[in-house]
Amino acid sequence: MSKEFDQVLSKVTNEDLGETGVRVGYRAVSVLAIIGFGLSLLTPLMLLSTWFVLCPLLGLACGVWGLIRILSSPFDYTGRWLALTGIALSILFGAVAGLWGLWQHYYSVPVGYTVIDFLEFRPDADKYKNNKLNISPRIYELAMEHRKVYIRGYMMPGNQLAGIQDFMMVRSKAHCKFCAPEKNPFDMVTVHCNGKLRADFRMNAVSIGGEIYLNEDFRYGQLPFHIDADLFR
Repeated sequence: MSKEFDQVLSKVTNEDLGETGVRVGYRAVSVLAIIGFGLSLLTPLMLLSTWFVLCPLLGLACGVWGLIRILSSPFDYTGRWLALTGIALSILFGAVAGLWGLWQHYYSVPVGYTVIDFLEFRPDADKYKNNKLNISPRIYELAMEHRKVYIRGYMMPGNQLAGIQDFMMVRSKAHCKFCAPEKNPFDMVTVHCNGKLRADFRMNAVSIGGEIYLNEDFRYGQLPFHIDADLFR
């Protein structure tokens, strides 16, 4: 025999709750579950602005809070699957959008920049004879035309750790001015941050974008390549 609840307490209708035989009345859909689900659908907007990182965070919080209320008052609130869906989408979309944003920030090549590598700087007298330094024709053309390039490397440590405008960038993390001061000058490039751009020292690899210049008459103690940077990642 099914057990019936007072209409005042449970808002009874003839709806059955699972296999318990309990009849419950009208149950309001949890507003928190609805909000959490809605915010989860807005999570992809993180790709447009970092401000939208609040969407998955708030969506997750509202979904969890709504689910707790639903489970603690099953005869008054419904929307459990809506809350669970909102939680799952907030986590899924948040993770995907976050990883995509990080990849775009650290690894994608900005429009208008040509990707180059330090190894392309090295001269080869047997292979390249079209210029004074015997360097790759591609690099030579980019440098002589002051084209915008995009290169990845490591910052040489100096006295300044933040707000750096001028620094030296090297090919390898093992390139240390204390342990290997006589490194190949073609494995290094001087960098000047233009305008308001400033760099903070990092141990990990960084990416630089800007106009590249070549000093064909460089002497000992100088470097052949220089970049006027307008992008630091």
